[in-house]
Amino acid sequence: MPWQDFLRALGDRLTWRFAWRNAGRNHRRTAIVVSATAVGVGGMLLAMAINFGMIFEMVEAAINTEIGDLQVHGRGYEDKPALEVRITPQSGGVEKLLAGMHGVRAWAPRVLGEGLVFSPRTSVGVRVLGVDPDREAKVSVLAGSIVEGAWLDGNLRRLVIGERLARRLQVGVGGKLVLSAQALNGDMVGEAFRVRGLFRTTSRALDEGAVLMRLDESQALLGLGGDFSELVLRAQPGADLALLQKRLRRRLGGGLEVKTWRQLEPVLVAMIGMYDQIGWIVYAAVFVAMAFGIANVLLMAVYERIREIGILTAIGMTPSRLVAGVAVESLLLTLAGVAVGFALGLGSVWLLRDGIDLSAWGEGLHAFGIPTRIRPVIRSTDLVAPVAVAVVTAVLASLWPALRAVRIRPAEALRHV
Repeated sequence: MPWQDFLRALGDRLTWRFAWRNAGRNHRRTAIVVSATAVGVGGMLLAMAINFGMIFEMVEAAINTEIGDLQVHGRGYEDKPALEVRITPQSGGVEKLLAGMHGVRAWAPRVLGEGLVFSPRTSVGVRVLGVDPDREAKVSVLAGSIVEGAWLDGNLRRLVIGERLARRLQVGVGGKLVLSAQALNGDMVGEAFRVRGLFRTTSRALDEGAVLMRLDESQALLGLGGDFSELVLRAQPGADLALLQKRLRRRLGGGLEVKTWRQLEPVLVAMIGMYDQIGWIVYAAVFVAMAFGIANVLLMAVYERIREIGILTAIGMTPSRLVAGVAVESLLLTLAGVAVGFALGLGSVWLLRDGIDLSAWGEGLHAFGIPTRIRPVIRSTDLVAPVAVAVVTAVLASLWPALRAVRIRPAEALRHV
């Protein structure tokens, strides 16, 4: 059976008509195979959509809460995240450059430091975040995450802290705290502040271990003058972050580093890649299981049509066309199941478009940075895996029944009862 003859028969319209007629002979058996395939594909499509939705919600939460789309730091900050590695507003006209940069929607400077915060009852080591209240509200959701009190404004000596940190310190809005930190020159400095507001985010580390204060006050406290630790940027919707990164690097020069969220959060990027690979593996496992059912159905179909196959062979049907007919029948059954499975999976995702509420497990989810509402996500590329695996499975599942059909001798077939 030359491959050329098989491929020619596979593309023949008569072969497809022959396979379509055979697939429709036993409606019950065909419905069982299609239904089993559809349930497997639809279920896995929904499961993958929920998993990807969880990952993408984590990415969005990280971007919206703290890291932004891109960040700018002084050279060597990643190796030594200390006050000494900082950005000077005058170096290269950073602020003026960003104000007119195409593709940049918003940006905000931050001061990052370490300190110790004291309440009348206890003390906790914290991260000190100095932010520009107005600009920060455009690059993160922190200003909109206030659950009690208010966001930072023009009032001096005010802090905004996480709800969890407030419980650890046993203070509320209006409570007094003393913040102690090591300044740029190495001296220990401290100031008394009042709690202006409490925030709640999906980041447990931020809620439990960070205090937010005005940018100018943090610069004065830590002796930075007008310098700051980082710039957080938000890109225009649909902007190419890699291209924007290259443009920023070219304009800012070699004294500053520009990184995208993918470089800042390699764990999340690795998780997305891992789930992509898991998707192929899972679909392969599902279709391997389906292959046995498809092969069994085709074997039964071949057994029921032994006399017919014998007659067709006797009047000139070639082995290539016979094998192609069985392969096409397998392909039709599999693709029909995949199509129905897509309908089930996409329909389920549409019904869950408002998200899955997991607030009952909010405490445990926040520990891993997972939002309490997950919206299933299906990418166009997620539909490639089941189709590709289905085609391969259909061909492999048809081999055994096809070989059995080819080996049928016309004389013996005509005597078959």
